[in-house]
Amino acid sequence: MDPDGGWRYHDPHQWGPGMYHHGFHHGPPPWMDGPGVLFPLLSALIPLLLLLWVLSRWFVLDALAARGRDALAGRADTVKPRWEAAVARFGETARAYAAYECDPAAVLHRPTLADVGEPATARFVDAFAEATALITDAYPGPQAGERFVAAAEGADRAWQAAVDAADRVRAAHFAPGERAVLEQTLSLLELARSSPHEAERRSAYERARRRLTDLERRTGWALPRPAGELLAARARGMLGAPAA
Repeated sequence: MDPDGGWRYHDPHQWGPGMYHHGFHHGPPPWMDGPGVLFPLLSALIPLLLLLWVLSRWFVLDALAARGRDALAGRADTVKPRWEAAVARFGETARAYAAYECDPAAVLHRPTLADVGEPATARFVDAFAEATALITDAYPGPQAGERFVAAAEGADRAWQAAVDAADRVRAAHFAPGERAVLEQTLSLLELARSSPHEAERRSAYERARRRLTDLERRTGWALPRPAGELLAARARGMLGAPAA
């Protein structure tokens, strides 16, 4: 007998019905024929597995990039509500400033608010100009939006500070005779506003305009252009000019 106990030669018939119930197979079990089937199968699976791996990496990286873009968009959106609020706040500041510059009586009550030689007024004019240069019709994005928010807040604070300073100072920078001219002009404007007669109103406006022209000549201080043009229009009796 051979050293391996007689198993060097395998009789094909020994793998017969005794091992497999249906008796259709002759020869060794099917897994013993593996090398001839496994290598072609692996050669077909490996490229497919590599393709699946590449696609999975691609989609994962794309999803991470999309998540990053969404995160950036979310951070940008936190600026937009503040920008919108700053636009509204700056609009209020601009309306208050325009209302002052178009009202001769308001200017005479706070004359230093129209004087760029007054430090608080000069700071406001600079801050207002900066915000005006940065405002846009549509949301400009987070970086430009932040700059406008800061400028609008600065303009609002500067306006309030300039108004407070003008209320404190009032006409203190004018000499007594110059303050008297301001008071006389305010009285003429009140007369023009309350008189039911067109001729009397026009006369009061014209006298007020002449006094302010004389005050400008003496001091260098002047009404803002919108207020001066409105006063001149009322003195001429232009239709549609609102009462002071």
